[in-house]
Amino acid sequence: MAAPTSHRVTAVATAALDGLVVGGAEAALELPPRSWARARLYLAISAAVAAETVLREVPALRRVLRGLPALPDDPRDRAARLHQALVTTGWGLVVTVVDGPLARSLRRRGVTHPHLLLGVAVGAATAASTLPVWWRRATARIEEERVTAGLDDELAELLEQMTD
Repeated sequence: MAAPTSHRVTAVATAALDGLVVGGAEAALELPPRSWARARLYLAISAAVAAETVLREVPALRRVLRGLPALPDDPRDRAARLHQALVTTGWGLVVTVVDGPLARSLRRRGVTHPHLLLGVAVGAATAASTLPVWWRRATARIEEERVTAGLDDELAELLEQMTD
């Protein structure tokens, strides 16, 4: 059983990664096109997403290595991932549409790094938009683990009574 704090930390980290992906892609526009610096930033974002995906799948990988069958996908996890995909895509599309005119407007007002500012803003908005769904999933997982622990305790008591 994982500690409730670990579920909460995972929720916040996942939402932060959502913001990092969208905001980082926008902020990368500050770097010269086709530059190694921009490519490194995109590679770092991709590596962070890949690492989060692998970490999320560690329990399934452990089951496979033990020769156990895979557990079916939880519909609530699928719904959370769908929400994440729609929100991150939506914010990405919004910033893509407003990027040019808004960046020019910010430059005229004296902002030296408008894409960085837009990246921070859209990243924060993305993270804030996905955090509630990840927080609800963390809460549900915590409750599921409490119920499971209670059932495990009841079963242990019954088995103990049967052996006495």
